[in-house]
Amino acid sequence: MASHSLHPSRARFTRFKTKQPFSFGLPNVATNIAQQSDGSASYITRVSSLLRQQVLPTAASVKIVSDNIYLDVLAKPHWQQTFDRKRVLFLVPADALGDCVGMVMFLRAFRAAYPACKIGLLNTGRASDIFATMENVEIFQLFISATRLKRFDAIIDLSEMTGWKDIAIAPVDCEGVLCREFGISPVALPDISRSSRSSPGVDGLHIGILPMASSPLRTLPPQFVARTALALSGQAAKVSIVLNAYQGVKDAYKSAIGTLPGNVELIDGFKTIGGLIGFIASQGYVVVADSGPAHITKLFGVPGTGVYTSASAAVLHGRFTNIKAWQSDYRGDYCAAPCGLAKLHATEKGEIGCMGSLSVSKDALVSLPTRRDAALVQHLTTIEPVPCVRHLTAHFEAFEGFVKTDISARVLR
Repeated sequence: MASHSLHPSRARFTRFKTKQPFSFGLPNVATNIAQQSDGSASYITRVSSLLRQQVLPTAASVKIVSDNIYLDVLAKPHWQQTFDRKRVLFLVPADALGDCVGMVMFLRAFRAAYPACKIGLLNTGRASDIFATMENVEIFQLFISATRLKRFDAIIDLSEMTGWKDIAIAPVDCEGVLCREFGISPVALPDISRSSRSSPGVDGLHIGILPMASSPLRTLPPQFVARTALALSGQAAKVSIVLNAYQGVKDAYKSAIGTLPGNVELIDGFKTIGGLIGFIASQGYVVVADSGPAHITKLFGVPGTGVYTSASAAVLHGRFTNIKAWQSDYRGDYCAAPCGLAKLHATEKGEIGCMGSLSVSKDALVSLPTRRDAALVQHLTTIEPVPCVRHLTAHFEAFEGFVKTDISARVLR
């Protein structure tokens, strides 16, 4: 690539050296895509990566060369050039599951536009299993060797997409934005009407409920989930409620759900994201919170209902129609749903919450919290949800009718 088309990456990297062979794989990623060293003179990883922060500092055989490495990446004005027969390394800006599903959908379109292009992905992290749903891509979870880096003709930093800088307060349709900025067309949507998942199999309809998100602003109330499972247990042969094995509030959330009907199972979670992906793909219908699983359904066209609170379903759904939206319509003195927040925020005094839970204006929320308050997160998740989330339970009957009608129309027809 010509030097005038390049500039430094937004992300900062660490260059390190070691003469000892090593391998690394995140615990919630399939073991078959773990990484191994290749005898290269050096390796690079994101400065913020788990590898740099927790592993390299205590590795006796490792020498940190520099924590101030910026890669030469292709500037966005040059993204609409042809990439056919090129080798392109995409820098994945974060491993949030929903955003990475959008990137996978973009990469499907990119591959369709440039079928002879060789694709590599760096910094896929815990979302590596999502990217592994694509064939013939090189996945570098957390590091890449200098030898392999040299093989790529171009490096593209996906954090340069429009809207990414503000993603904490405003969701981004990663597929739509990237397809527009690369000048390519999205791939066709899965045909739900012809999908085998649209009608119950020989053992009846299986419904998955995936209620947990990374923030209390988007996690469904336990009482709401229990009532949903009870309401749908009569329409399904089996209902499964899937929690998050890696989330600190799992046990308290599980306890708050209480006793369930005999054909409802409670799953603590899956060891890997690949396990979660396989579960979602096998369901006939899902009820999902505004979280990664809602986006994973897009990969397979699984029908269901998404329950949205602080964020707008319109942006999160993009062009996908497999998930029907149920939006909290809470209106209060300080906020109205959807407000646009994806995470808890903090005031200047250090109070953590949202406009509704703290009774403040949006301007009073000046930053993301600098500390994690586990007790507060558990309280907001299991005992006293924020107003727009609590509003869901108060209007459960309308939600129940919406979901049952949708199942009858799209699945049990």
